[in-house]
Amino acid sequence: MIQKGKESVLSRWSRRKLEAEQAAPAEAPAVPGEIESEAAALPVEEAAQPVLTDADMPPLDALTEDSDYSGFMSEGVSDELRNLALRKLFRAPVFNIRDGLDEYDEDYTSFEKLGDIVTADMKHRIEMQEKKLREKLAAEDTADVAEAELEALEEIDDEQDIDLPAETVAELDAAGAPDRESDYEQ
Repeated sequence: MIQKGKESVLSRWSRRKLEAEQAAPAEAPAVPGEIESEAAALPVEEAAQPVLTDADMPPLDALTEDSDYSGFMSEGVSDELRNLALRKLFRAPVFNIRDGLDEYDEDYTSFEKLGDIVTADMKHRIEMQEKKLREKLAAEDTADVAEAELEALEEIDDEQDIDLPAETVAELDAAGAPDRESDYEQ
């Protein structure tokens, strides 16, 4: 929707940006002598500090938390010696202060003994075990009663040669009564 005679938003932004760049004073070019002196100063400082090696480091036993450990950060020091020095530094009490706000830094391997306290969960488990035991005993009693009824019916059947009705046989089978004669003989 560009109307004639009016400038679009993008073209106006572009124009203003170009005007701002032209209006800003150009930075003064650096004097070539200054650049060379700065560049020359850096290598001289590095060359003045010799690269330290493992032989230049003090013995680890002599280090304390107040000792200067910066020499161990030199490129010439082996990683193994550097790690040993840092390990010694970070074992200092200054670095081992616990703030008490971390939930994960407590010892969760030892628990307080409950003693005589019985929790609700423990009571529920005890009740469930008792209920299962009662059901098991009731089922065993039902099976014993069914076996006794079956034996009585068989005695009557043997004496009178009466065939049992199919419904009675099905009920006895469902109660868990033995279905073979060999099961009765013991």
